[in-house]
Amino acid sequence: MIECVPREWFDSTNEKLNFFMIAELGFIKPTERAVALDRVTGMMWPLVNDSSQIHLISEGPWLVQVDLDRLEQADISTLADASHAWIAAYSEGGQLSRQFTPAMCCISPAQEVRLLRFYCPEIIKTLKNQAEYSWFDELFANLESWHWRSENGKFQLAFESPLTTKSGKPDKWTLKVDEDLWFELVGNPEIEVLISCLAKDAPEVFEGLKGSAKRRMVRNCLAKADALGVRAADDRKVYVYLEMVTGNKAESSDEISELTKRAVGMQKPLVELLDSLIEQGNK
Repeated sequence: MIECVPREWFDSTNEKLNFFMIAELGFIKPTERAVALDRVTGMMWPLVNDSSQIHLISEGPWLVQVDLDRLEQADISTLADASHAWIAAYSEGGQLSRQFTPAMCCISPAQEVRLLRFYCPEIIKTLKNQAEYSWFDELFANLESWHWRSENGKFQLAFESPLTTKSGKPDKWTLKVDEDLWFELVGNPEIEVLISCLAKDAPEVFEGLKGSAKRRMVRNCLAKADALGVRAADDRKVYVYLEMVTGNKAESSDEISELTKRAVGMQKPLVELLDSLIEQGNK
């Protein structure tokens, strides 16, 4: 069905292009998988090749090649609903799967490794802007276009022309990133919760800041909180707010640090000590 793939695929006259979907099989009922996949093609490759992760291999992402001639006569809505990416590429499927497999693992500067659903819209839209990394050419080699489907069923372009002219070396690369990109891709639950709370309760502290800058500032404040021994979640939130609302000015930051040290030493909630000082000042 045309609405299950980008219409541009049917309009293409480039005989060198191959068309693929990245589908997570876990979203398709086991009893329906064989039929759903057979309607598109018999060619598919897992993007997780770790034999110790059998569940991820069977339920996780697969690169599925699409036969457009067969597609016009078949209903593949089940497969489309399980897909996150629609890709036109000059590579054969086996080569492309080997090219994509390393992107399933993101590696931090501290050598932490996290599973990364790199093909999801928000992730691929971030990765396509990282041309300064050595792995950029490896990840995006031989790709003509990349679509994703919005909640209303409309296809959106992540990009529609090659991002690199280099050929790439399938499976000979790793997705190593710096600290800022690590937190943007993988995230940190505490940082994300604090950003959400502060954006709601004190949006002025983020004025003029974008996503990565917000995360960096909150992360730096939390590092200071760690150094001061602030452990309670509420105290950490208050400390981050105080640091950010003063703009990290040296004098104000020192005052906040001293107040925090007192609270930690007295084993008293920071907000309670702050309230008592404000009350004393009003007398």
